[in-house]
Amino acid sequence: MVQYTKLENLLLIVKKILLKKDKFLNLANKTPTPFYVYDQEGMDESIESFVASFQRHIPNFQSYYAVKLNHYPLIVSRAVEKGMGLDVASIRELNIALKAGAEKIVYYSPAKSGNDLKYVLKHADKVRIHIDSFNELHLLGKLTSKLKIKIEVGIRIHTPAHGLWTKYGIPLQSLRKFWEEASKYPFLKLNGIHFHQSRNKTVSFYVNTIRDLANYLKENFTSDQLKSVALVDFGGGFEHCESEGVIVRKGLHWPKYKISKNITIEEYARAIGNSIKKCFDPIINATYLSEPGRYICNNAMHIVLSVSDIKDKENCILNGGINMVGWQRFEKEYFPLVNITHPSKTERKCRMWGNLCTTWDVWGYYYHGSRLQEKDVIVVPCQGALTYSLAQAFINDIPAVYKLK
Repeated sequence: MVQYTKLENLLLIVKKILLKKDKFLNLANKTPTPFYVYDQEGMDESIESFVASFQRHIPNFQSYYAVKLNHYPLIVSRAVEKGMGLDVASIRELNIALKAGAEKIVYYSPAKSGNDLKYVLKHADKVRIHIDSFNELHLLGKLTSKLKIKIEVGIRIHTPAHGLWTKYGIPLQSLRKFWEEASKYPFLKLNGIHFHQSRNKTVSFYVNTIRDLANYLKENFTSDQLKSVALVDFGGGFEHCESEGVIVRKGLHWPKYKISKNITIEEYARAIGNSIKKCFDPIINATYLSEPGRYICNNAMHIVLSVSDIKDKENCILNGGINMVGWQRFEKEYFPLVNITHPSKTERKCRMWGNLCTTWDVWGYYYHGSRLQEKDVIVVPCQGALTYSLAQAFINDIPAVYKLK
């Protein structure tokens, strides 16, 4: 497996930002910082690399963008324009997807209410539901019979190896019983199986779950039941190999970091494709679906800030706070902050504080630049995933989003 060194990872992100330096500066000159930047080029690159890799290894493949990772309208609509379906987890997200013009939608969340399901059934021509439990199966089955509405559905499963992710779905060992129960509802077309786990830095989750599911199907499903399995959704959880690092703390000393060693999307796709050929192809004829979120949107949004105050050579205050990303992210995660006013690939040490009235408000401990002065423009790259969606009006308002042109 290809693993990226610290230098390769850092310089790749920094180079990409510096290549767009003039665009960022032009925007910052017209618009007061702080703000988010929507980077359509960055998003397009991620979509194209993801789809190309998986279609190369899985011919009957479909991709659905997970809206929860970033619901910004231009990001959602761009995913649709690029041919992706949408994965939604609430009625709010379903309405975002419909407004974006999506024609292919998967609706999955635990503990869906009767009102949720009634609303989804109004859009059964565009939406398939992935069921979370036996209770939900019976609730949906009765609703479809009462309303005389047909809909395609899947069921999410888990194995003991999935740890905390056993919150979702039913145990794999209950899958045949679920299939038999679903057959009692004539307006439900159960044809899919779904599994997922986030932040997978290796392929083992996918390979092991595909193997376990295939073995279970061979041993427990009848030939007719096997023929009815038309879709397998292996979720998302793919990491960008270029995106981030981890802060390493030792006492009160200056924190250091290490860059995450993630594999490439091509390696994910190859391993999953090989497992499908080995395990599934001999027993089922299915379409394979993935629901990437982080991989698609992480490089689609950046944050632009300015230096408000320089306390000393090791401490400066930026004019935006981490309410923009929703939680104390940068105490644990590392991203290379880039000074585009005084650009350089050289990394220098300085605590980059936000302007919130809390000591948790830190953007990082290093920046790339030749020097640091008040009013310098700082870019925090690759902030598209689970940041804008989690932003909160804590002390500061949530800033606007502008498109990079």
